[in-house]
Amino acid sequence: MVPAESSLVSGEFVARAQAALPSLGGTDKRVIEVILSDPDAVVCGSVTELAQKANVAQSSAVRACQRVGYRGYQDVKLAITRDLAHQDQQGQELAHEEGMDGRTPAGDILDRILRRSGRALVDAAQTVDPELLSLAIDRIAVASRVLVVGNGTSAAPARDAAHRLSVLGLVTIFPGDVMAQHLAVRHLDEDCVCLVVSHTGASRESLLAAESARAAGAFVVAITSFTNSPLTRLVDASLIAGGPEYGFRLETMASRLAHLGVFDALFVGIAVRRPKASAKALDVMADITIEHSP
Repeated sequence: MVPAESSLVSGEFVARAQAALPSLGGTDKRVIEVILSDPDAVVCGSVTELAQKANVAQSSAVRACQRVGYRGYQDVKLAITRDLAHQDQQGQELAHEEGMDGRTPAGDILDRILRRSGRALVDAAQTVDPELLSLAIDRIAVASRVLVVGNGTSAAPARDAAHRLSVLGLVTIFPGDVMAQHLAVRHLDEDCVCLVVSHTGASRESLLAAESARAAGAFVVAITSFTNSPLTRLVDASLIAGGPEYGFRLETMASRLAHLGVFDALFVGIAVRRPKASAKALDVMADITIEHSP
């Protein structure tokens, strides 16, 4: 095992690996963990050496690279080379942040949380599929109605998403409880979109909504943190954006910001797809804001 300063904490490969790890089998997971623990060895070594370190066949090492979204070992090597160069530019503090406890000064907590949150936003650009994002934008922009679903820690970003779609003039529904979600989803049809926000992609209530929306013929979009989950297997477009595991459930906090960042991209994409309607709707919102100002 190499010293902590040689490990990767952010970047393209880490983002993809963290999104995929929970769904990987034992062999694939062992290969990815070896890569994450010793990225310098990957850059300087061969796929044969990686396979030996992970105690797997060479073909298994290549397959593990493919499982996280690369064509093979060489593509992983190139991605890690870029990530290490970027990490060096950011400074070594990104590679060995210490844990936090009751003695950690508030200023240090603020600094570390904001750094990690910013990193989650940058890493989201590596895990969101641009083609699926474009597809989601196209379908939401012309939807007769958009149902937004979010439960638990995903309720707040989902509510924000619904509000902002309404600001653009889209007919948007955000039911406040599970029964209301179930009722609303039963009224969807093929002209509607159901947008499900879920960190884990495994919430029973959110899965029920996605499954019912799909059965009704609606186009279903998920904003979630992990590549392979019960939710991603149900939807038409999965927008994967999450955060590494930091402890104290900070990955959920980072993921929430990443999800909001993805929705910002959706918002802007929809606005420019329908510029006249969006401009008119935003003017209406500006007028309402003035009316409610002192």
